Amino acid sequence: MCPQLSPTAPVPNSNHASGRSTVKTEDPPSPSIDTGQTCPHCNAPVETVDTPEAVCRHCQTVVTTEPISTAPRPRYDDTDTEKTRTGSRITLLYADRGLGTGIDVGATTDGDGTALTATQRRIFKNKGWKKRLRPQEYRLDYALGELRRIGAELNVPTSELESAARLYREALAGGYINGRSVDGFVAACLLVAVRQSSLTLPISIREIRSVSQATREQTRTARGVLELHLDVEIPPMRPQDFLPQATSTLSAPYRVEVCARKLLDARRSDGTATEGVSPRTLAAAALHAAFCVVDVSRGPTLEELSEVFDVSKSTISSRKGDLVQYQVVWDV
Repeated sequence: MCPQLSPTAPVPNSNHASGRSTVKTEDPPSPSIDTGQTCPHCNAPVETVDTPEAVCRHCQTVVTTEPISTAPRPRYDDTDTEKTRTGSRITLLYADRGLGTGIDVGATTDGDGTALTATQRRIFKNKGWKKRLRPQEYRLDYALGELRRIGAELNVPTSELESAARLYREALAGGYINGRSVDGFVAACLLVAVRQSSLTLPISIREIRSVSQATREQTRTARGVLELHLDVEIPPMRPQDFLPQATSTLSAPYRVEVCARKLLDARRSDGTATEGVSPRTLAAAALHAAFCVVDVSRGPTLEELSEVFDVSKSTISSRKGDLVQYQVVWDV
C-alpha cells in the first residue's frame, strides 16, 4: 500500500515571521481623457474613459493624451542595413494622398517583385485589402489619374504635377467643376502649373491638348473659370523657352543658342517689331537665323526645324528675315 501523504503546510511569509505587516500600495491612476475632450478630426465629443487612449465613434480616430513618437526605428545590430523608416510620402497626386493600403485585385507579386504564394493570393481576395473610395472621391481619383498620365507623356516634373493637383483640389472644393468637363480642368490646371513654374518647360497648350481627352472649348472654359474665380494668372510663353530642348534635339552648339537669344532680345527691345507672332514660330525663326549668323559647318535643314518646332517651313523662312536684321548684336 502507498503511504498516506500528509497535507503540506503553507510556507510562512518572511514579513509575518518578522512580525511586520505588509501595507499594499495603490497603483498610480491610469491616464484618462479629460471630460469635454473633442476629436481633433471631426470635433465630435469623446467620452471620458479610464484608458490611455479613446476612439472617436464617428470617424474612428484614436484620441490620446500621449504625444506621438517621431523617433526612428531602432537598429539592433550592424547587419540591419534597411534605411526605410516609413511608407510612401504624402502626395496630392492620389485621392487618398498616397496613404492607402489597397492591393490590386489581379496582383501576382508584392512590392519587391516577389511572387505571391497561393495562400497570400487567397487572403488578398478579401474585400478588406481592396482600395475603397467614397463616392465623391471617384471623380477626383479619375482626374488625378489623368493628370499623372499626361505628366508621364510630357515628362512634367513631380513638383509641377503637385501644383496642378493642388489647384484642381481647390477648384473642386469651390464647386467650380460641377457640371463642367473634368478633362478640361485637368488640362487647364496643368497648363497653369507649367506656366507658373520656375523651370523653362517648353510645354504649350498644343502639347497638352494633343495628349488630353479634353476638347479645345472645354479647356478654354476651364481656363476662364480658374482665372475668374481662383484669381489665377497664366503668364504667356516666351520664345526663349523653346530653345534649350530644340538645340539639344538638333545637337546645335551652345553659341548658336546664345545667338538666337540675343536676336530675340533685340527684336523685343525694338518697338517697331511686328507683334502677334507665335512664340514657337519666333523660336524656330531665331534658331534658323542664328545658324546663318554664326559660322557653323553644317546647320539643320528647314525640314528638320519644321519637325522639331511643329511649324511649317514657309513660316519659318518668312520670319527668318525679320530676325537676321538684328545680327549686329552678335557681331559686337
